[in-house]
Amino acid sequence: MRLEGSCHCQRINFSLESAHPYPFNLCYCSICRKTAGSGGYGINLGGVASTLTVTGEEHVQCYRAMLLDEEGERSESPAERRFCRHCGSALWAWDPRWPDLIHPFASAIDTPLP
Repeated sequence: MRLEGSCHCQRINFSLESAHPYPFNLCYCSICRKTAGSGGYGINLGGVASTLTVTGEEHVQCYRAMLLDEEGERSESPAERRFCRHCGSALWAWDPRWPDLIHPFASAIDTPLP
């Protein structure tokens, strides 16, 4: 299924293919709660990274969260959370550990979902 999405201010539009456009992950981690909101959690969908097309890419910013390990040491997460630098809309997450996948936030999707 083709998924189309955008940010709130419409400077960014994107599309990608998803074999299973259902919630991939109902995430309650502090990063998703604080950066994506939506009732205290982020709903991520699964998409094929190679099919992602973006218009308005110059408005996309990337955030990589700082993580704490069991010893209290901080390190930067490899996961990249993309958002609009103007309106702050959370768009998608990508992680080099799973390079074939893009996880758009359901809140950014404009296509009716099953």
